[in-house]
Amino acid sequence: MKRFLSIILAAVVLLAVFPHAAVGEKEQSHTIEADQVLVYNPLPYREKDNTLFTGTFPKPEDSEPESGESLFIAGMHKTGKDLSVSAKDPTMRDFWICTDLVTYRYDKCTFRLARESEHCCIWVLDNDTISFTDEQTEAMQEQFESVIYPSDISRFGGFRDLSGDGKLHILTYAMNSNSVCGFFDSYDLYTKEEIMVIDPDDYESYNYLPIINVNSRMADRETIVNGTLAHEFQHLILRSAVLASPANQDRLGKERSVDVWLNEGFSMEAEEFAYPGSVAEQGYIEAYERSEKIRLGLSYQNFDASSNDVGAYGQSFLFAEYLRAQCGDDAFHSVLEYWRNTETFADLRESAAIRARLTEAQIGSLQSLCTYSDAVNASLGTEDEILLSKFALAFRLAILLKEESGLYSIGASLPSMPVYTGSGRKIEGGGAILLSCDGTFTVPMDADSGLIFVGIKNGSVTECYTVPAPEAGFYVIAAQYGDAWYALPAEPTTDQIVKPLTFTPDADGTVRAENASGMIFRAEQTENGFRFSCDDRNGTYWLNRTAANKQTLNVSEDSCDFSWTHFADGTDRLQADGYYGRAILFGDYQGGFGYFAQAYFDNASFAKLQMIRVLIERGDANLDGKLTAGDAAMVLRTVVGLSYMNAPMRAAGDLDGDGEVTAADAAKILRLIVHIDT
Repeated sequence: MKRFLSIILAAVVLLAVFPHAAVGEKEQSHTIEADQVLVYNPLPYREKDNTLFTGTFPKPEDSEPESGESLFIAGMHKTGKDLSVSAKDPTMRDFWICTDLVTYRYDKCTFRLARESEHCCIWVLDNDTISFTDEQTEAMQEQFESVIYPSDISRFGGFRDLSGDGKLHILTYAMNSNSVCGFFDSYDLYTKEEIMVIDPDDYESYNYLPIINVNSRMADRETIVNGTLAHEFQHLILRSAVLASPANQDRLGKERSVDVWLNEGFSMEAEEFAYPGSVAEQGYIEAYERSEKIRLGLSYQNFDASSNDVGAYGQSFLFAEYLRAQCGDDAFHSVLEYWRNTETFADLRESAAIRARLTEAQIGSLQSLCTYSDAVNASLGTEDEILLSKFALAFRLAILLKEESGLYSIGASLPSMPVYTGSGRKIEGGGAILLSCDGTFTVPMDADSGLIFVGIKNGSVTECYTVPAPEAGFYVIAAQYGDAWYALPAEPTTDQIVKPLTFTPDADGTVRAENASGMIFRAEQTENGFRFSCDDRNGTYWLNRTAANKQTLNVSEDSCDFSWTHFADGTDRLQADGYYGRAILFGDYQGGFGYFAQAYFDNASFAKLQMIRVLIERGDANLDGKLTAGDAAMVLRTVVGLSYMNAPMRAAGDLDGDGEVTAADAAKILRLIVHIDT
């Protein structure tokens, strides 16, 4: 009787080694105590990828979005457009200017020197029908010398002075746009020798001077003109820091710069430092509150601004305000100094520059803010990028909580985020939406893994919840079609196209290795996602997409990384090669498993994918469901090259866990059979 009980006990221990997910098993939903919920995508922003689905949540009655109409009349805001140039001239009286802001046409025009002082020369286009008067140029000169120059230089640092006289050249002329107040062209900061390398055909048509262009159509709006000078001068200083960086010296014309979202935030701060309250007066804070793009989750790293929705300007300014509140008024100078002094190109990153400014206490608070999934951490890549992602999350929480000090302080009474009222959406990396709820919030069962749900109640954070990610291991990739189950075969076919196989789970809903022969994929975490592989004597094969038909899957020798999301309702999604659908659906489609977009999601003919974890017994090296001497023999024959064991067989046979199948493992199997070991 004792011997019988020991056998039963051993079997229980063996079966418990590899946990499994039963077919159709439902996970419990997660509830957060909250009256507001911030939903945040911690992934890096990528223009063509890295969106995560929030899941579907109840849509409130007042679901009509705010209009998002323009808050500005023509000529009352800056567009921030980065203008490319085609030609310039190096003389002091003739300048190459953009005479057509639509087609970016440049022409050489003659300017007269209207004002000259210690730090600036103001030029007026000769014979211009619309120009600054002598009184207006005098007022501009006085503001630049007494306010703008000392403010920008002290907050951001010096600029590249190609002429050696320490003067900024301000070109004023009537631009063919009533909405562009002015601009800075980065190509003006290159020397003649540098331009000869970058643009050898047109090297004579560049200016080779530190220049700011101002639209004389704004001449009667002194506040706008002064703000434009402060704003564009910061852009010029920042570009000077980029060109001064030792890490950029061998990348002429291809220098790594501070990204536009942070660059614009710094320029908004330049205006605010010189003229406190000017950002709000121009309407950028109100624009943030009313922005449809912000309401829908615009990433802080996606500077998507247009004349009818300039909320991105407000968001970049608020991010800079948060940096200022957390790191001090000299944080901007510190970031640009980091650029000026960095010697390794790979280290030229906003995340590294910001981290260098944070204290150990601040870093500790950010690291403990929430837990990112391994897949998110792998996508972010470095500790600095992970920290910046959490810094951006804390920034959004600071806007909502407005604490007087600490991680959630932003140093001023600023607006809150606009509330999202839809039933669910995809959020780009670095983006977030704000939801209102009545005391509790249930995380949607179909929310993508890696998303962060932050509950806020009575002005405090109640919980930071990360939607769990799938785990590496052995799986059957299957879908239920009607009453039958279909699985992807884990072996290449003659035509390389995956054709589904039918299989039957056990009565208790489990999938055992002996019942899934030829269907077992190994899921491994990689830097770019998950890789699903199988192997036999002829080599290792990966689940892939066909080159000829991007709507089908195959098993090939080519590697393919998938984004694998596990939904709480027991279903899964695999994405590859920039596929944008809500979910990938699988069915018996033209002899293969097909990709289907959201339009097919509710089609009863197809079923959502399931990744069913395989139950493998330790020691069952031949995967026949029994622990016998045949398993030890399989191991020994493999050791001497007479047999072959694939990945799941090796996982079962590697009893000592050293990563290899050896004679020692065969001995352990025999000891288990005769009950010497348990």
